[in-house]
Amino acid sequence: MRTIGIIGLGHVGRLLAHHLIATASVDKLVLIDQHDDLAVGVQADLDDASTALLSQPEIIIQDYAALQDSQVLVIAIDGGDDNLIKTGRSIMDIARRVKSSGFHGIVINLTDPNEAVAGFLQEQLALPSKQVIGIGTVLDTARMRRAVANVAQVSPAAVSGFVYGQHGHNKSFAWSTVHVNGQPIEETINGHKLDSSQLAIQADLDGWYTEKGLGYNADAVVSWTARIISAIQTDEQLALPIAIFQPQYSTYVGFPALIGRHGVGNFILCHLLPVEEMAVKTAADEIQQQLSYLRELEGQE
Repeated sequence: MRTIGIIGLGHVGRLLAHHLIATASVDKLVLIDQHDDLAVGVQADLDDASTALLSQPEIIIQDYAALQDSQVLVIAIDGGDDNLIKTGRSIMDIARRVKSSGFHGIVINLTDPNEAVAGFLQEQLALPSKQVIGIGTVLDTARMRRAVANVAQVSPAAVSGFVYGQHGHNKSFAWSTVHVNGQPIEETINGHKLDSSQLAIQADLDGWYTEKGLGYNADAVVSWTARIISAIQTDEQLALPIAIFQPQYSTYVGFPALIGRHGVGNFILCHLLPVEEMAVKTAADEIQQQLSYLRELEGQE
């Protein structure tokens, strides 16, 4: 039975729950939020929606014990750099309850600051690091690939390469890894000369437009989270720059790796230019500082 848990029923959590049900990607869905009325409302709405579908998954709310046999648990509580104290305390409370449930599956963190929170979750849950990941720089990479595709006039599927580091902040556009149909971007592609500086600006603008118009990111995050869940369910060995513990930097960082049934598989070890490597190191240092701050909160409990 495909059982998935979601903790946090804001814009992202609700949309992800609907997506999983509408695409028949789940048999049992466990939904948890700090507000009981919200959880009840989401359950009722999803139950009504499922009547239009061929399959009706079981929906359980506000029951941590029901997470015990979940293959995947998504953490989607509100967070952010400016609210790190509240985020850290919420994570500690959630981790205690999840740990008590006997959950032993794969955790996908969507809460920001993504890499630091993923690292803190891993410590609090005492699960192997390969089982606790964050969405990392997946969305940043998707925006970069779309920016490249638009200028090169190709499909985004024709663009490969990764953004490393820290989601939304100290990210490293690793242009040395980026290719269009196998061609490095410094070459002329389809008659177009690609300017990496302008591409980075355009990729960042996509995120800015979303935040300015909506006030939050939801659809893209949900789509990529669902993609990661699918990779876990099918043991796909999908290569994405998720937030993972990277021994080279002694912390969680956005770094490409294979994703399958057991969580993180092999790392994708691309040769980075010195300036790209330095940018990843800078991001890792910032993530370590945030993680140290979260650990201090634990000592105050």
